[in-house]
Amino acid sequence: MTVEAHPNILQLLPGDDFQRIGQNGEAASHLVAVIDVGSNSTRMEVLQLTSDYDLRVVSEVKALLRLASRKSKDGRLLPSAVSELSRLIDDFATVARASEVDSIRAVATSAMRDATNGDEVLQRVRKETGIDLEIISGAQEAEFGFLGAVFTLPAHDGVLFDIGGGSVEFSFFENRSLQKVYTLDLGALRVSNDFLNSEQPEHKAVSALRRHVKSMLRASGMPALAANGKLIGAGGTIRNLTKIDRETRKHSFGRLHGSVVPYGSLKAIVNGLRGLDRTSLAYMPGLNPERVDSILGGAIVASEIAKFFNKKPILVSGRGIREGLAMSGVIEKLPSIEEVRRRSVYALGARFDTWDRLRADRRAAIARKMAALLLDHLDDEMTQLIPHVARLIDTGRSVNYYDRYVHAANIIEQGEIGGFSHRDIGLMSAALRFGASYSTPISRYRPELKKSDRAIVRRATSILRISDEMERRLGAERFSHIEMSLVDGRIEVRAPELNSWDPGRFATRFKRSFKLDFEVVR
Repeated sequence: MTVEAHPNILQLLPGDDFQRIGQNGEAASHLVAVIDVGSNSTRMEVLQLTSDYDLRVVSEVKALLRLASRKSKDGRLLPSAVSELSRLIDDFATVARASEVDSIRAVATSAMRDATNGDEVLQRVRKETGIDLEIISGAQEAEFGFLGAVFTLPAHDGVLFDIGGGSVEFSFFENRSLQKVYTLDLGALRVSNDFLNSEQPEHKAVSALRRHVKSMLRASGMPALAANGKLIGAGGTIRNLTKIDRETRKHSFGRLHGSVVPYGSLKAIVNGLRGLDRTSLAYMPGLNPERVDSILGGAIVASEIAKFFNKKPILVSGRGIREGLAMSGVIEKLPSIEEVRRRSVYALGARFDTWDRLRADRRAAIARKMAALLLDHLDDEMTQLIPHVARLIDTGRSVNYYDRYVHAANIIEQGEIGGFSHRDIGLMSAALRFGASYSTPISRYRPELKKSDRAIVRRATSILRISDEMERRLGAERFSHIEMSLVDGRIEVRAPELNSWDPGRFATRFKRSFKLDFEVVR
């Protein structure tokens, strides 16, 4: 076990020259290929990062090398493993160069850290491929993992754990700033090889592994997790456990990033895995066949970690070390959640030619102004979300103008926007679907939304529809000169452009939602 205080991440790897704003005021971007040589698998992602915090996967390749299992008794990586690794990195670099990347970063983690011939491997890889492969420490691995995994999650304080093949990195953070990192030798492949190497693990072996994990966690000296802190899980094992969980419980959205796996679900998964041999595991719904040999060990580690931190549910991150490497040297520190939300919404909108930033901001300003007058009828959660939804309405026009609210809802559900929980996504999407049809069933969004959310969603929909109607009547170059006030049980609106507008059905729906009149004062 190792523990280190937080060093400066910008000193870990040299940053690239990256201009935040392009010549025409557009968000600048760069392409970087990141190669991650892990204990179990080796992956490469080509990632595009813009100054609006938009990180897109351009290309991805992966291979199962299992380096942790391919060593001699004295800890040397076997010649066959070294040869395969070199060929693989050369192939990955070819894919990266075909994407015309600005840079290639390659790092190796636990298996290479433990290898007694690590330096020889680095020299051979450099000679045969031209790629400088770097062995990073457990603390560095945790830092990059923290930057990538937590960046787009709605988490202020907590601990991130990343289960790799050879080790688990723990990153404690406060106010989105990394404080301390710990590394424990509890990787999924390592514990599986050490404890669960029979065809069907016996009860004693599983119990021994549980005791080992508990002992390691207690001896680590890691602090308790605050009541409001988040327990965040990352890495291939966590992603695969989440996929298994999705086969047994209802989820509204397909994305893994931002999912929540309760402690009880982890226990159920462990119990289900224990009853299966390796042949049966290969057919288990949600399980990647490549993880058959390590999934039970990884699941036990994950469940014991959750139990150690007061049985907190695990907030799942679909990102990690590769995304952190791509952002290092570019992003100095994690921005606030609200800043991530705002820029992420801009980045998503900018992908559609029907979206105009001025109009989006203008509609958001109108919606925010109206929501501020109606605070007694909304909750804080929806009040904060309404401007973001208003900015994205026009994305739906890229598919079809008449069904733009439904298409915008689909884009919010399936697009990549950071800083929002799955519940936030559900509220935003539902507010748009209700705009297309007030008969939309709230059950569509279970378990993220409850029946009691329907009233708040309907009210948000009324604000969005009226804001949309008012915005498109303003001059193209004007931001907002609309005056609003709450007077004697009605909302009064004044603006020269609205003098000829009859709100009609919008006012009717508004009164139905808020029990208030809506009137354009001429």
